[in-house]
Amino acid sequence: MRLNRVFKTIGFRLALLYAGLFSVSVLILFSVVYVVTGNALRDGLVHIVSAEVASLNEEYEEDGLMHVRDEIGIRLNAGLRPSTYYLLLDPAGQRLAGTLSPRKPVVGWHELQQPSSGEEASAPNGIARERVLLAFGQKFEDGSFLLVAEDSFRVVEAQEAIIRAFVAAFALIIVLGFGGGILLSTGFLRRIDEISRTAQVIVTGNLRDRIPTRGTGDEIDRLAQGLNEMFDRLQALIDSLRQVSNDIAHDLRTPLSRLRQKLEAAQAKSTTVEGYKSAVGLAISDVDAILQTFAALLRIAQIEAGTRKAAFSAVDLSILFRSICDTYSAVAEDNGQVISADIADGVLVHGDKELLTQMLANLVENSIRHCPPGATIHFGLMDGVDGVVGTVSDNGPGIPLDAREKVFRRFYRLESSRTTAGNGLGLSLVSAVAEVHHIQVTLHDKAPGLVVRLAFQKESVHGGD
Repeated sequence: MRLNRVFKTIGFRLALLYAGLFSVSVLILFSVVYVVTGNALRDGLVHIVSAEVASLNEEYEEDGLMHVRDEIGIRLNAGLRPSTYYLLLDPAGQRLAGTLSPRKPVVGWHELQQPSSGEEASAPNGIARERVLLAFGQKFEDGSFLLVAEDSFRVVEAQEAIIRAFVAAFALIIVLGFGGGILLSTGFLRRIDEISRTAQVIVTGNLRDRIPTRGTGDEIDRLAQGLNEMFDRLQALIDSLRQVSNDIAHDLRTPLSRLRQKLEAAQAKSTTVEGYKSAVGLAISDVDAILQTFAALLRIAQIEAGTRKAAFSAVDLSILFRSICDTYSAVAEDNGQVISADIADGVLVHGDKELLTQMLANLVENSIRHCPPGATIHFGLMDGVDGVVGTVSDNGPGIPLDAREKVFRRFYRLESSRTTAGNGLGLSLVSAVAEVHHIQVTLHDKAPGLVVRLAFQKESVHGGD
């Protein structure tokens, strides 16, 4: 995997961004620790020097200048505080005691440069080193001068140690950020490549291949699941298209062959105008049936494309159910059938009134066509806690269990001989309308007969798509 691809990924950039933010946090923390530690150590030096000066002041007030000289000598000889430096000058400016060279008296706090001695006289590069002393100078009443200083090497060493630690930490952060960015980006690219490879395989025609998921629930997994669902839908649509093409070829071959036979018979046998007119009339009827089949197919395609969703509005389903009952009562009565209804009032849904009317009309026509005389077709509508539920039931022959999924396919008919009227698209249109309205259509036994249950989802009832 080429590094230039890794460097261009969002994962690598985010890793570097977080590394940069963390580095800024480390720098801020370093500044705080550096300043606070330096001030704390310097306060300690101030306390030591102040205590020494106060002690020698007491010696001067009690026993005089010479006693201060002797006390400084005792402290230096004892070697208890090797980092403490002293200088005592008489009123004439001559040194009486101490390890510091005579210098111009400076009263108060100040810093001194003191060359290192012994092994510390020079740094590894041969350059002479100097220690920084924190000093306090004070003049006595007789004009003599006392200077006490404390070596600040502890402060310097502590600050240098802090600098070294934070430089190492900063370098580690950069390395980890860079390495982590490469690692994360490599994994990210690997999964993206899996998605690309799967897409390419599907483009070449293998519609059954799917993007592998790891079950982590992360963004890539969710993307893969969404794409897999899209591929499933794509495969279903292509399979449906293939099935429709086969069904069209099969179902239209018979009426077209019959049409051709009638025209050939008319051409060969008809000798009068009336005979030709009769043959043309029969041909026109067959053509109309074929055109109706194509019109139904186009209507199903339009519904499945979702182009009608923009026209969705509030539909009074109660009025719609009653209108269908009133319209088809006379048709059912002519067939010796009865239509009954149990419809709740004021049931509203969000949808296309024309499509919902077509769906109910197809269901009742299907019952009228397949139920014998004396059958009862019942409409039901109720608005419950879980949503609106509508039913169209009858006590006819019903649908076998193994055919209940197939009847929603285009051109599928239970009667293989196809002697009755119809083109096998009625329930396909019902399924298309139900899908665009998010209606769950299920078929149940009535023993005898069939119940078609239409369950409207809550979002459909309250206006969602």
